[in-house]
Amino acid sequence: MAKIRVYKRNSTFIDLSDLVEQIGNIGLAETLKKYYNQPFEHEARSIVAGPSFMQYLNRLFKTQIAAGDILQFESGDHDKYFMFSLTGTWDEIIRLQ
Repeated sequence: MAKIRVYKRNSTFIDLSDLVEQIGNIGLAETLKKYYNQPFEHEARSIVAGPSFMQYLNRLFKTQIAAGDILQFESGDHDKYFMFSLTGTWDEIIRLQ
């Protein structure tokens, strides 16, 4: 079964643009350890990523999704990560080797 994880930022202050730069410099895994709390997790079979998606996530995880929060979709051996932006869109985080 697939999993959805939401990573909320911890109390360490960092500007969103600097956070994006940190992901590029030290990698996603290290950035998650340094600037994020343990994720909220939920199993799912399917999702509808449309206009109501944010409301769905807020209700599912009982938390308010904010700019800089990271969403992970895990299905089998595939992972996709997205960061919620200031403009209200989800920006994909592409993990490079």
